[in-house]
Amino acid sequence: MILASLLTFATAALAFDCSDKELERYNFESIKGVHSYTTLKNTPPSQTNVTWNVGICQPISAIKDCPANSDICGVTSILRKDEKPVVSEVVSFKSDLQKTYESSDNGIKVIYKGANWGDVLVNAELNFQCDKDSQNNEFTLDQWDGTNLKLSMKTKAACITSKEDKKKEKHDNGESWGWFTWIFIFLVLFLSIYIIGGAWFQYNKGNAIDFQSALKEVVENFIELLKGLPSFGKEIIEKFTGRSNRGEYSAV
Repeated sequence: MILASLLTFATAALAFDCSDKELERYNFESIKGVHSYTTLKNTPPSQTNVTWNVGICQPISAIKDCPANSDICGVTSILRKDEKPVVSEVVSFKSDLQKTYESSDNGIKVIYKGANWGDVLVNAELNFQCDKDSQNNEFTLDQWDGTNLKLSMKTKAACITSKEDKKKEKHDNGESWGWFTWIFIFLVLFLSIYIIGGAWFQYNKGNAIDFQSALKEVVENFIELLKGLPSFGKEIIEKFTGRSNRGEYSAV
């Protein structure tokens, strides 16, 4: 049986940062972003909505009612029919709050202690558990008693990962363009240059009264060229597959 070694680190880093040396063995970059967990409870004559937001490798900055540069932010709202929600509580763990990391082969815990909330100090624990088959990457609320917050997530990102595996697991979220998009862009540019350049050439030769007429002539020629492509392609295919007219005769 392999015993997991438990290492504890203290840091004064400014945020839950993927580049921290304590997180280098893991792949939190793959789940970078703000993750939320919401509970809704019936509290007649209203409902109580509690949403916990966690910024992984980036601080929370765009969520209403959450203080800027928070790593963790909990917002409690009172919901009543036909009325605007009323925010009753906001709990924030700022990015500059000292964090402790407890690392093992089974995952890592990120612990926050001593965040000011009114007259009390509150603590938080983010428990990331290694699960190579997990695809959800969603938090579960384990505890919130007004003093201690515990959230857990089963994720592949908490499994010890080599640098080579991290490169393989990077997903394209639409931030980079595929080769097909680039081919399409170059094709459009080529056609634009062909049409405008051809029209300019015709106009300079004096074959058209004005540039607009020259442009119209080039476009018409281009359309005729496109119409002839299917038959041209068919001829090429027939030559390569041996289906020419001579192929209709058989040797006796």
